[in-house]
Amino acid sequence: MSEAANGMGPEIVGSEARVTQRVTWWRRRGLILGACTVVLAALMVTDTTFVSTDERDAAAETAVEYAEQNYLSEVVPTIEESATPVDELLTAIVADPEAAGEEFGSREGENKPYSYATRASGTFVEGEFGEIGLDVSGIPDGLSVGVAVPPLGSSTAIRDAGTEATFGQFENQTEYQNVAIELNKQVVAHVFEPIDIESLVGQEVVVTGAFTWASDTGGEIDHVTIVPVSIEVAS
Repeated sequence: MSEAANGMGPEIVGSEARVTQRVTWWRRRGLILGACTVVLAALMVTDTTFVSTDERDAAAETAVEYAEQNYLSEVVPTIEESATPVDELLTAIVADPEAAGEEFGSREGENKPYSYATRASGTFVEGEFGEIGLDVSGIPDGLSVGVAVPPLGSSTAIRDAGTEATFGQFENQTEYQNVAIELNKQVVAHVFEPIDIESLVGQEVVVTGAFTWASDTGGEIDHVTIVPVSIEVAS
C-alpha cells in the first residue's frame, strides 16, 4: 500500500548432523572424483556474478544507503503505480482479507500482515494522536481512515508495499527493520517538511501512500493509517 512541493503549495512528491565413517579403498576413487567436482564448482562460483533477488533496487549495504538510493527512484513510483483506490481496497479486504492480500498486498512473511499501496481522496479533518484524519466516502461501515504525521516511527507499510527488499539483503534483522525506519525518514523529508500539514485541515486532498492491515491493539480492525508518499490539494 512525489518528490518535493513546487512552492506553489501543495503537491508533494514527495544443524545439520555430521556423520563420519571409515571409507574402504574401493570407494576412495568416488571420493576423489567428488572432491574434484567440488573444486571445479568452487572455481565456477568465483567466476560467477550473482544478482540480488531484487534486481530493481539499487545495491546498498546499510538501511540508510538503501533508503537514500531507492526512495525517489523506485519506492515512490512503485507505490504510485500500484495504488488501489482506498474505498475499493477496503471493501475487498473486508470481504475476503486473504484473497485481497494475495491480489493487492505484499508482506514480509507468511505470518505477517499485508501492506497495501493506496490512493485516497477526501477531506482532512482533526485526527487522533500521530495522524490527521481523512474523511473518505464509499468505505465499509465501521472503518475510518487517517494519514500518519511525523514522527512516523517503525511502520513497515512503505517498505513492504513499495519495495522487494528482503531480510537476506542486509546484515541482520535489525538492519532490515531499519530500512522501514529510514524510508519513513525520507517520507518526512520529501512530503512533510515542505508543508504545514495542519494548515490543510478542511481542504480536499488526494493522498497516495501505503498502510498495513493490522490492529494496534490486537482486536478488530476499524481504522487504517496511510503513510503518504504524496499529498496533493485538490484543485
